[in-house]
Amino acid sequence: MKEYHVKDIRNIAIVGHAATGKTSLVEAMLYTTGATTRLGSVSEGNTKSDYLPYEIDRQHSISTSILAVEWNNNFKFNILDAPGSSDFIGDALSTVRVADVGLISVSGTAGLEMGTEVMWAFCEQFKIPRLFTINMLDKEHVDFRAAFDALKSRFGNHITLMQIPIGEGIGFHKIADIIRKKVLVFDTKTGKYTHEEIPANLVGEIDQLHQELVEQVAETDDALMEKYFEEGSLTEDDLRAGLRDGIIHKQIFPVFCTAAAALVGVTRLMEIFEKYVPSPAEALPEITEENTELRCDEKGNAAAYVFKTSSEAHVGEMSFFRVYSGKVVSNMDLSNKSRDTSERLGHIYVVNGHDRVEINALVAGDIGATVKLKDTHTGDTLADPKSPVVIKPVHYPPPNIQAAIIAKAKGEEEKISTGLVMAHDEDPTFFFEVDPELGQTIISGQGELQLQIAFNKLKDRYKVDVEMVEPKIAYRETIKGSGESKYRHKKQSGGAGQFAEVWLRAEPLTRGEGLVFTDTLVGQNVDRGFVPSVEKGVRAAAKEGPLAGFPVVDVKAVFYDGKMHPVDSKDIAFQIAGKHAFREAFLQAKPCLLEPIFDIDVTVPEDFMGDVLGDITARRGRIGGMETDGHFQILKAKVPLANLYKYSTVLRSITQGKASHRQKFSHYEEVPREEEQKIIAASKRAKDED
Repeated sequence: MKEYHVKDIRNIAIVGHAATGKTSLVEAMLYTTGATTRLGSVSEGNTKSDYLPYEIDRQHSISTSILAVEWNNNFKFNILDAPGSSDFIGDALSTVRVADVGLISVSGTAGLEMGTEVMWAFCEQFKIPRLFTINMLDKEHVDFRAAFDALKSRFGNHITLMQIPIGEGIGFHKIADIIRKKVLVFDTKTGKYTHEEIPANLVGEIDQLHQELVEQVAETDDALMEKYFEEGSLTEDDLRAGLRDGIIHKQIFPVFCTAAAALVGVTRLMEIFEKYVPSPAEALPEITEENTELRCDEKGNAAAYVFKTSSEAHVGEMSFFRVYSGKVVSNMDLSNKSRDTSERLGHIYVVNGHDRVEINALVAGDIGATVKLKDTHTGDTLADPKSPVVIKPVHYPPPNIQAAIIAKAKGEEEKISTGLVMAHDEDPTFFFEVDPELGQTIISGQGELQLQIAFNKLKDRYKVDVEMVEPKIAYRETIKGSGESKYRHKKQSGGAGQFAEVWLRAEPLTRGEGLVFTDTLVGQNVDRGFVPSVEKGVRAAAKEGPLAGFPVVDVKAVFYDGKMHPVDSKDIAFQIAGKHAFREAFLQAKPCLLEPIFDIDVTVPEDFMGDVLGDITARRGRIGGMETDGHFQILKAKVPLANLYKYSTVLRSITQGKASHRQKFSHYEEVPREEEQKIIAASKRAKDED
């Protein structure tokens, strides 16, 4: 592949809800440009884009694929096929971050879906133009008009019809092109098309749509509007130039027709990419962390942003990057300012799915990959050491689901840790931590499938014997009343004895104050030197609470009196007495358990509100309110963490995959009595088993 200049490059993110035909669309693009000689099929597992074993097995994209194709011998299209599942939303975010335009694929049968909204928001976040294609129009029960109307209703009047299908459904292969006012007839074996005149029964409709397009283009520019008013129309050149400017400046969001698996509409889309979407040079400049503008200039200082990391057998760790300024060449020394390290850029590759072609250099605006960087990760910037910059990284969403992993054999902790670090590098929305309180390694992310994939990679790559289980809940213990204890510790078994007597009172504190220890000793009954010893004992007792072994919070322990022996009293004696005194006082003070409560925001279509409300209520959730966002309702509730395990999976099941949620910790509150007894009993059984 030759070296392309910035004006001849197009970076296109293919995004949308899951199962809208994105991968089929990419395969059709590869085939119609000659990048492949055979049209890949998701069902047959032979696509260039979904090539990982997990993707082939599930017929589901789980990772962004980067595919470079040449168009008309003059242009290079970097096509980034992003997964549509909300489990892998991190890859979609990273993809949109480095694209200059987003093509949002919409199902001709399902129409506007949750993923459509999410990807529109991502494109809006990174201020890139967006196009829509209503895809799979050769399927049964499609309704192009309903899908288009839903898009226009949700996203506004700038949603602009560019094509309409003729004969949508089984056998679909004709599209009425509104710009050209012609029918495009597609060969479903080659993807090429020929022209026909508009059928008589559609002439009036196409003329009307063309006029509406002219008016929309005129509205994007004062000079065009003035010309339109004066002449009553626009020239073809004015229309095309105005349409391009309208798309680039996000004043027009065009809608196209495709049936990707049948190669219908795809070559016309490629022409649109060439003529109407921005090159990297026409995109908005990057604003760095140093608040400087970084323009896409081939002659500038080198700067490249790493947006994806992968690790594959026989390849090793590969970093995918976009060059934002200057040129990067093989064996170039670059600076990673974020980590205060330097990197030697080794081999540089242009990638096409799992295929790689080594090249010497990449210019500003282009996308490529390299291997074996020392200490550079997703979100890092590599730049000229003479002018190091940091391109603002993506901020990923917090996790919505947790699980615990347990090693079945000892001595594999290091391999497990290495594998989890790599899983996070590959997907920054996957997190892990070793929780000392729970005694578990907790993994968390966006959905059950994401966690399952990470878990499978850990087992397959690092050959560790692990299992994934429900995580323990970090309950807390506290009191609702006051209690006192006068505990005497006395030990006489030959030799030096032990003696300490601690008088201690436990009092409740307001939520969030933790454990407070104080003393109100008067007189000479206890030497003040033993106060720290008593506090050690109290804090030791509070680590494993008297009720069920959970940490004690929001309690004030007051050491108000006691007794000592001139010979047998010592530090260990007062520690033991303090520990037991606290336990006794605590149990007399109306003890109770607290559980973590999470705020959840559920975005759900109106049709499924009843099912979602019922499910939340069954989880002991409390509804806090509802808001409307377009075609969706946002339901706010507070739910105990104990009842949120695998909630994202259940939510998708009861809403046919059309709802999503976000969750974050809110506060601790008292566990209902019936639930408390179950937790205490389970804790006792666990101790007995140990």
